[in-house]
Amino acid sequence: MEPLEFCDVCFQRGKPNLCETYKNTFTKIVSLQFSQKTRLDRILTRLEIRPRSVDKRWTLIVSSEQRKEFLDSLWGVNVTVHTLEDHVKVITQLYKPEVRKLGDREQVELPTPESWEEFDPKSRDWIPLKVDTKKEKAHALVNLGNVLKCSSFEGTTYFRTYLNADTPTLVPMEKRAVYNIVSTLAEPITAIWKPDATGQHGFIGYDQLPNIPDEIYNVLRRLATINKKVPDTMIFENNDFELVKTVLGCIKIELIASSETITTLSEKKSDVPILIEEIQKDRLQVMLDIVKEMGGKIEIEKDNLTISGTRGLVKIIFVDSDKSAQDGNMAKIAVSALEEPPRFVEILVMIKKRLGLLDLPLENVLSQHWPIISDNDLQYVVQTAISWWSSNPVLATKIIGDAEKFARVKEWNTKIKEGKIRSTLDTITLGKIIKQKESNQVTK
Repeated sequence: MEPLEFCDVCFQRGKPNLCETYKNTFTKIVSLQFSQKTRLDRILTRLEIRPRSVDKRWTLIVSSEQRKEFLDSLWGVNVTVHTLEDHVKVITQLYKPEVRKLGDREQVELPTPESWEEFDPKSRDWIPLKVDTKKEKAHALVNLGNVLKCSSFEGTTYFRTYLNADTPTLVPMEKRAVYNIVSTLAEPITAIWKPDATGQHGFIGYDQLPNIPDEIYNVLRRLATINKKVPDTMIFENNDFELVKTVLGCIKIELIASSETITTLSEKKSDVPILIEEIQKDRLQVMLDIVKEMGGKIEIEKDNLTISGTRGLVKIIFVDSDKSAQDGNMAKIAVSALEEPPRFVEILVMIKKRLGLLDLPLENVLSQHWPIISDNDLQYVVQTAISWWSSNPVLATKIIGDAEKFARVKEWNTKIKEGKIRSTLDTITLGKIIKQKESNQVTK
């Protein structure tokens, strides 16, 4: 997901210096003047925050506790920022929560007899359309003003019905526009917010948010996190309840807090070392391969790794904890960090500096080694390849990788074309990368 894709309306009067791309994550989108940078550096030093590079962008990640103090500090140093609260104010103004009634049911000629679906405002879902074929022409009864979806081997196309000189007709529409129309046709529903036992988080299942516009999904996904222990669910900070309620309210979804709690995230973490054989093999192998490329030597034991370099050695254990920590020659690595590229890079940087290993461009190297195990992995690989295409097409094709990895990327791209999944990524550029990769394979 490209978080800034729907900020074009927000930036009509000019772009700010910083934008909150995800909750508590701020990305620089306009260069800072020397005086601004100096003042900002003082704030970051005081708050003990260190910026990092994410997808080749200057990025700052603050804790929930630091967020208010950080934002308040910016007012005095003339650094402009676009927060998620600001984004919600702009985006929600584009939607009016009234129900637009459909017109009469009329027979309309379809361009093809293939699989057709019509949007149902009550269920907020797509329902199969009965197609009749007479004299080699396909017809169906549909409501005027409604939207249709046609699926074929070539992909999914969208249409809207209207009267053209008293004749019911179909007009092709872009998918994004169709889902915005869907929000005006859909009838009101409710969604349930379930808190966790600690009262720190709220959970909303994807199944409660059917066929919502891309702009709305984008802002929800930027506010939320995900956790593999709670599949198909968005997890929000509890103090964002009213903000999420505002977002959903603009498309006629009433958010209701439930008395039922979810306890998954409140489970205590353990500092007991995880056995090496219990760690996901493909993710651990990424670390081993990159450490070897940097010139490190590795000894693997039952519950730890020992990595040595020109400046000594470091013993690494993996724990089921939220944070990694280093104390002298001992490093505790949160096993969850092996699933998140920014945290993974920080671990590799620590090992490199601590042991005096080769200075490789770790973000580039990591993206080439990264396995595709989950949908998040797939998003990371594709987004990183797309971001490098214009400046380094060779690297972009390397990122989408070996035969197995490349097959997953191609399959995902095909599903987007067929309308089976939704994505806000630049699929045009992805198509170019895939073609270049296939061309390279042919020449070999």
